[in-house]
Amino acid sequence: MLGLADRQETVAVIFGGRSSEHEVSLRSAAFVLKSIPSPMRVIPVGITYDGRWLSLEGSFTARDFKGVVAEDLAVMLEGGAPLSMGGSRPVETLFVPAPFAVANALPESTVRLINLEAGVFFPVLHGPNGEDGRLQGLFDLAEVAYVGPDHTASANGMDKSVAKRLAERAGLPLLKWQEVSQAQFNEAPQDVLNRLMAAIELPVFVKPNALGSAVGVRRAKTREELEKAIAYALSFDERVLVEEEAHGTEVECAFLGTPLHPRISQPGEIAPEDFYSYEEKYSAESKASLFVPARLDAAAAQQVRAFSIEVVRALRLEGMARIDFWWRASSKQFYFNEVNTLPGMTSISMFPKLWELEGLDGPTWIAEALALATDRLKLRIARKIKF
Repeated sequence: MLGLADRQETVAVIFGGRSSEHEVSLRSAAFVLKSIPSPMRVIPVGITYDGRWLSLEGSFTARDFKGVVAEDLAVMLEGGAPLSMGGSRPVETLFVPAPFAVANALPESTVRLINLEAGVFFPVLHGPNGEDGRLQGLFDLAEVAYVGPDHTASANGMDKSVAKRLAERAGLPLLKWQEVSQAQFNEAPQDVLNRLMAAIELPVFVKPNALGSAVGVRRAKTREELEKAIAYALSFDERVLVEEEAHGTEVECAFLGTPLHPRISQPGEIAPEDFYSYEEKYSAESKASLFVPARLDAAAAQQVRAFSIEVVRALRLEGMARIDFWWRASSKQFYFNEVNTLPGMTSISMFPKLWELEGLDGPTWIAEALALATDRLKLRIARKIKF
């Protein structure tokens, strides 16, 4: 086990997870592992589809992962020893939801207790069980520093309905949208369809309320397609959103900092040929066009950055996030879409590209995110009630 001083300089990068975005997480983690700033040590920690935690024995630096790819991390999660990662083998690992002093006093275990070795955690987990506040609450119980928004902001950001309501209350423009629950649809599907078609003109997009990466999303151009799209989205989530078609492009800003001191990047733009599906997001053959910076004039770019600050403050985001808007060039109007509190960090993802545009390479913005995590923990401990 590492000494206390080393623990504060050791970051555990957590990837995989029990969600439909498991594979995307591996791609993001490969980028993060090789970008952890020196002289910090790093421990790769993977969560399998069935919920087992595995970590590579020992600790490493970013140089040890220079050639790592997502396939290597998949091998690790299957219990193998990837050659690109030094041939180290994964070991069974647990996270103890208790402060260090309590966890350290537990009887010696044959299972690795990761929060006795790492003082900072970088969750590179997209979707449920990683980005939705559950893991962040676990970190808070253990009093460890972690990258990204806290459990409340993570839950609100992941819940698209809640995020839209908070943004709307802050005065941000939104496209027309409606929420449908599993119970409503099961009880009176035709009534639900009547309500939706009276509120929003077809075609519409239907999506699970609390998923990302366009998983479970379909476009509906007829009443029959709408019914099928809702049923499909409800197979992923107990609530779904039905949204007006944007008729524009997606404009995204990256965020680092706090609500008091938000740092917002220049916007980037995604212009797909049609629907920006999961395959379009992550395929090497994607036909979507990415523009970094976005094709906006100075006034529009300034406005979307100002809107992004409003979203940060409305949702109380801290650490890092990506904030997405729809842009209708014909009317020069932005509409808030959603936030990603742990955005994609693959080699083709918008978040790292936007910081690169600002002159921040991976190690630089990751160092800033880690420092924000450590500072937040210090403030939280300082104001904790003592008994």
